[in-house]
Formats: sequence, C-alpha cells, structure tokens
Amino acid sequence: MSFNLYLVRHGQTIFNKYNRMQGWSDAPLTEKGIADGQAAGNRLANVKFDHVFASDLTRAVRTARFIMNRNDVTPEYSEPTELPQFREEFFGTFEGLPGPQAAEAVAQLKQLSGIQSYGDLMVQMSQDEVMDALHEADLTHDAESSVQFWNRIEDGLKILKTTAKDDQNVLLVAHGTLIRNLAGKYAGHEYTLPSMHNGSISKWVISDDAMKLEVFNDIEKVW
Repeated sequence: MSFNLYLVRHGQTIFNKYNRMQGWSDAPLTEKGIADGQAAGNRLANVKFDHVFASDLTRAVRTARFIMNRNDVTPEYSEPTELPQFREEFFGTFEGLPGPQAAEAVAQLKQLSGIQSYGDLMVQMSQDEVMDALHEADLTHDAESSVQFWNRIEDGLKILKTTAKDDQNVLLVAHGTLIRNLAGKYAGHEYTLPSMHNGSISKWVISDDAMKLEVFNDIEKVW
C-alpha cells in the first residue's frame, strides 16, 4: 500500500512577514498569504484529493480552504479535517520573538559563532539538536524537545497511513519548520537548509515502511 501526500506550507502570516517565531501562535494571514493559498490551489486544481487535512492552526485551515476552493475535481469536499498532530514545532517562551533573538539564545548556550538567523542554526546543527537546544534554552522548558515533537508527528503519520488507501491522493496543509524537519529526517539533512516558501508544495509517496520525497518546496509546478 502506498499513497501520495501533497504537503503544503500555509500562506504568509504577519509573523512570517516580520520574521518572528511562530509555532503554536496563530497570527493571521496577510494579503500575500491569501494569494499564496490561492496560487497553491491553482497549481493543484486538477488533483483529485481523497482526503483533505490541515493542522488545527487557523493559518493552515484557511490555506486549505483557499486551495480546495480552486480545485475542480474534488466535488465532494467540504472542510479540511483538522489534525493537531501536525501543528508547527512549539517554541515555548520564544513564541512571537524575532527569529535572530531565538537563534542568539541557542548560539550562546551552545557556544556557536556566525549565527545570525534561525536558519544558520541548521547549518551547524541537526534539526533534532536545534529543537533540544531551544528546549534547554527556554527557561520554562516548554519549547518542544525533539522527542516530544517526533512523538506527535509520528502519531499524525499513523493517522494518515490508516486513513489513506492504495494510490489515493492526500492533501495536508502544515508548517515550514515541520516540513523541513520531516524532509531532514526522511530524505536528508540538506532539506533543512533552504527557507520554505509560503504556499510551497512538497510531494511524498508514503507506504507502510517507507517515505519517499519526490518534490520539495516547489512554487512553480502545475500538477
């Protein structure tokens, strides 16, 4: 059994625009963010989706709606099924802070040099190491550790695997760091390095015992 997973990053939010840490914080979509969702919908308009899922955060749910409102071949669609398992990584007390401020806290903790952004951390550390460092640097330790993060993501993947049938198409709208971390774990560390485009599409083929990444962070392909 295998199915196709179209994994889309939500449209731009105010926090994205201002480069702030946005995990479980629910900042609204910008006008560009609405356009991001519509553009993804235009590129996926001819894909019949057997299941439509989204993180339960508003930015993901709204983006899923914009995508499906442009879809011409899924007439039975109503609303995305919300899965909290696919929320963004939770950043604890770093939520809402400028990205460079969070990166600086980790750099100081781990005595790293040349760190100016959150993305710079991924060059010197694995995604799990970054999550664990944020968890450690957060004075409340509420920021998710790698174990906490992957436990819920794997629970979400189990839901997808038990729901989808052979050769079905599944849409899931989720979040940038989540998508990079998933690609980093199952396809290679190099996928954690590029910035994720809002509204980008990544395509996976998922079976009981394998996850194959076919397209990553794409904003051009018409499916």
